[in-house]
Amino acid sequence: MKIATLILAAGSSSRMGRTKQLLPWGNSTLLGNAVSTAHESGLAEILVVLGAKANTIKATLDSMPCQFTVNSDWEEGLGSSIRTGVSHILSSASFPDGILIMLADQPFVNADYLKKLIYHFENGDGGIICSNYGKKLGVPAIFSRKYFTKLQGLGGDEGAGRIIEIHRDDSFCLEAGNIMMDLDTHEDYISLKSINTQSDL
Repeated sequence: MKIATLILAAGSSSRMGRTKQLLPWGNSTLLGNAVSTAHESGLAEILVVLGAKANTIKATLDSMPCQFTVNSDWEEGLGSSIRTGVSHILSSASFPDGILIMLADQPFVNADYLKKLIYHFENGDGGIICSNYGKKLGVPAIFSRKYFTKLQGLGGDEGAGRIIEIHRDDSFCLEAGNIMMDLDTHEDYISLKSINTQSDL
């Protein structure tokens, strides 16, 4: 089955105070880490949606195994970036069976976890294969073709989680655990970078 990957990286990082996508992480950046993780999981078609500071960020993607598109309406919110990315993917010559949506700021998401999502999607365990955060369901998640139109219909700051919640009966959810910690503030970054450094020792 063909699965395209959509990495959302269009935000302005206003709470971080810096360009979050380019913060150092391991031997790369947060965004570079997300692209590498998707590639290591065996996903060949990887699209990054940029928005704020797009020119600065895309200059760092030249050597990465991905393509990019710019959401000119990024200030509308997450929904507009999903809409832009899905539309770009569907305009390509190869129409995918599913689209994996993931964020650039969840650095503990690893290739093994994405491979589990892919396995359950290819096994036909649900029209949506998503992540269970305990109190909510969300991305990383793979959406089958029948949800592409719904993804294109998202607006404003509506995320993919809205579609998952509406279609819980068609969703297979993996326990995400602590790998779903994301970065919103500089304090988050310092804390999680410390955890990452310790895990490498």
